[in-house]
Amino acid sequence: MKRASLAVVLTVTLSGCGFQGPGGTVTAQPLPSGSTPADACAPHNLAAMAGKPVTAAIAANPGLSGMVAGLDRAGLGTLDEAPALTLFATSDRFLAVFPFQRIPPLWDDPAELAQLLKQAAVPQRLEPDRLPGTHTTMGGTQAVVTTDAGRLRVNDTRVACQQLDTTNAAIYIVDQMVPQR
Repeated sequence: MKRASLAVVLTVTLSGCGFQGPGGTVTAQPLPSGSTPADACAPHNLAAMAGKPVTAAIAANPGLSGMVAGLDRAGLGTLDEAPALTLFATSDRFLAVFPFQRIPPLWDDPAELAQLLKQAAVPQRLEPDRLPGTHTTMGGTQAVVTTDAGRLRVNDTRVACQQLDTTNAAIYIVDQMVPQR
């Protein structure tokens, strides 16, 4: 039951103002006036990721700082040791409004946060031609990748940037958390 609740909590879109989660109501907080999250797909942010293992690559992109905080809190720095991964990394355009730190059942339970984040990682490097289809994630759930008018979607979440290669992973940046399947 707890995992089902978390799936609902984390699949809201940015147009929502708040949601009821297992730890109470989480309300979206507007960013300070004039500020916006860094664009994870900006060419200079993508270039900063090249030639690094997956967590170092994500840390080099200021548009993925929320994902870095989640991976760090969940103890998933070990993803760098995996020989090959595909990671659907959630951009700060979502996590700036709904950060992991504001969802106590996740932030206060690193094992639960790790399980959620593992649902965005496939234990093999999937090149774009092998990406469409159903893949089992490190969390044991299914990542169903489809194309919609030439755009990739994973479990109905839009892929904002396609295939960024790191030394051990293919990263696809998504515009919200990948829901469970």
